[in-house]
Amino acid sequence: MAENKIDFRRALGSVVDARGRESRRQVSYHMQHQLIGAFTKRP
Repeated sequence: MAENKIDFRRALGSVVDARGRESRRQVSYHMQHQLIGAFTKRP
């Protein structure tokens, strides 16, 4: 049972990694943009 869970998690992680790679890139860019905005908006 434990081995099946580990294999399932590994497969799910690979699928999520393959699908979410581009969206993660967009999210990190968005976070960098917000961070730069927060720094430049400081009085």
